[in-house]
Amino acid sequence: MESSLRLITYQNWITIIIISCLILLGAIKFFYQARFSDFLNILGADRFFSTRSKGVFILHPLQVVLLVIQFIGISLLIYLAYCSILNIPFSKNFDIFKYIFLGYSVFEIVKFLLERFIAYVLNFDKKMQSFFYKRLNVKHLLGLFALLGSAFIVYQLQIPFYFIYSILGIIITIYTISQFWLIRKYKSDFFRFPFYFILYFCTLEIGPYFILYSFITKQ
Repeated sequence: MESSLRLITYQNWITIIIISCLILLGAIKFFYQARFSDFLNILGADRFFSTRSKGVFILHPLQVVLLVIQFIGISLLIYLAYCSILNIPFSKNFDIFKYIFLGYSVFEIVKFLLERFIAYVLNFDKKMQSFFYKRLNVKHLLGLFALLGSAFIVYQLQIPFYFIYSILGIIITIYTISQFWLIRKYKSDFFRFPFYFILYFCTLEIGPYFILYSFITKQ
């Protein structure tokens, strides 16, 4: 019992981050129950846009909070993997987590805005609203999974290093499968704009993650 209490104190900043995310998640579930149900039901995106969506969905408080939780969850899991690779304590490198969080957040925001800008220029954005919404919600769900997985990792006295990589592998696998599923579902829209499809899938989807992976491994 005493060792568990010492561990919680030792991981103080991580505890604060995780608890804050859970409180935010509970709050948005309470205040936006219908939208939260739509978020959990990825297949309900079309119903969401026909009944509840008004304006830019990304600016809704629920989406903003889920976006922040996604950034924190993924960044925290990457941070834990980084500490595991270098065999350094989780709790003593808050600055490293800040850099990872900032880098991942800027990377995802710029990527999202660039995709929307290109779709807007090609007069393609309205037809792809549902696609953008579903893909973003997949990332939100994976961010929650990463957050819960990170919480489990942090508060275990001994955790096999491959467990962290297994969680990362599951997230990457699910995200990859979801991308192919979404592209297959919206293939008729994509094929009407082959330039956007090539630019999206090759340049905006594969390219940035490959560059990010190369940068992390070199560092």
